[in-house]
Amino acid sequence: MSIKFAFFDVDGTLSVPIFQENDSFVIGFSEEDWKNYCMQHKEDSYEYCKPVLPVKRYAQKLKEQNVKLYVLTTSGSKEETAAKEKFIRTHYAGLFEKVIAVDADRKKLDEIERIADSFQADLSECELVEDTFATLLLVNQYKIKATHVSSLVCDL
Repeated sequence: MSIKFAFFDVDGTLSVPIFQENDSFVIGFSEEDWKNYCMQHKEDSYEYCKPVLPVKRYAQKLKEQNVKLYVLTTSGSKEETAAKEKFIRTHYAGLFEKVIAVDADRKKLDEIERIADSFQADLSECELVEDTFATLLLVNQYKIKATHVSSLVCDL
C-alpha cells in the first residue's frame, strides 16, 4: 500500500533547535525554561531555528506524489504553537495542509487515526517522520510507517 498521509514533527525533525538567550545560543532548555522562553519571545521563539533540508526535500518529494502532508507536533502552550506555525509558514510555505498541536507525544497516534478515519484511509497508508524513538515505536505497532529523522539526514 502506498503512503497517502505523512505527518512531520517540528523540534529536531523539521527544525534545528537553536535559540538565543542572553547573547549566547542554546540548543536545549528545561521544561520550565522553555515555557518561559516561549512566553517571552512568543511567535518569534523559533527565529534562530533552521529547517532540516534533507527532511524538507523528503516532504517536497512526497507532496509531488500527491501525499497530504501535516505537521504534528507536541506543544505546551499557545505561544509555542504560534511560534511553530510561524516557523512552518516561513520555511515550509505551501507544503503542509495544517499544523496540528497535541499536548503529549502519545496523542500523535490519536491525531493520525482521526485524519485517516476522516478520509476512510487505512493506518498503513500513513507515515510519521519523527525524532523520538518511543513515538515511532508506538505508531509502528499500528502499522503506520515510522521514519526516524536520522534515516533522512544521514546516508543510512
